[in-house]
Amino acid sequence: MKLIIRPIEEYRIGLRQSSGIVIGNVDVVSAFPSPTTILGMIGRLNNVQPNKAGGIEDLKEAYKSLASKDLDPYNYKSDNPLIWGPVVYKADDPSPHYPLLFNKLILDVKDYVNMKEGSVEELHFQTRRMNQINRSNRTTIHSFYQKFFSHEYRLEYCINVNVNGRIVAIGGENRYAEVKICDSQCDYGKGDYAILLQPLLFETDKDYFTRIDDVKGFECIEEIYGILVEKGNRFDFKVKTIYYALGYGKVRRPILQALPAGTVIKVKEECKGAKALGILSDLGFGAIYMFEDNKAG
Repeated sequence: MKLIIRPIEEYRIGLRQSSGIVIGNVDVVSAFPSPTTILGMIGRLNNVQPNKAGGIEDLKEAYKSLASKDLDPYNYKSDNPLIWGPVVYKADDPSPHYPLLFNKLILDVKDYVNMKEGSVEELHFQTRRMNQINRSNRTTIHSFYQKFFSHEYRLEYCINVNVNGRIVAIGGENRYAEVKICDSQCDYGKGDYAILLQPLLFETDKDYFTRIDDVKGFECIEEIYGILVEKGNRFDFKVKTIYYALGYGKVRRPILQALPAGTVIKVKEECKGAKALGILSDLGFGAIYMFEDNKAG
């Protein structure tokens, strides 16, 4: 079934602790709720409070309570993840769009993989000046800026759990959204290639050079093409990796390496039925939209 999120105000999903001093006036946020954020929303919808376990034990407990089975973090593919998405829609436009990094949209998959200009658009946002009192002397005021994304977008996920919709907090920064539940199927796409809708988490023992086959989380990947970037007066694909925090329960969760949303990959034949890849794929990280395009590479 689909879980449809309609923010009722400008919103932000913080990617680091927002209660401390903002260093260098840099604000790190995402427009796309992660599987852990969606899991928290499902918990609020069911009036369930997270436990105080460290690491990812709270995620394991929440997953088991919803899926009735244990969560294996290193299961490198999932044919039926608990959470899949998002697919993004602008206002009442019926055309589906897909996440790129944390604040951009892929407007058309075919145009994107063929590197056409205008295939990517930044989400609308506004920047607000904020003030923060220094914790040590309580007198010095630090000014910084926070980015808030427009509430004109709606985000759709497929979930494998029964829940009723209502207005709940989205993330942990007191922003709210209307959640509706729709008994319909998601379009997972089909083909040999895929675009990541969520960061694909991975681990490697090597600092620099390593083979794809030696990376935990890449077991289903035949080739990585990367994300579309502008290089001078032309466009090209570039492989980019990030460090991605798994968010906060009652304590900070681990930080892992990841391929960001919008990354184009070729999926191995034996993994064609998967809907999510990589570490914590059963939860929904590494969610993929499949497509067929002989020019992707």
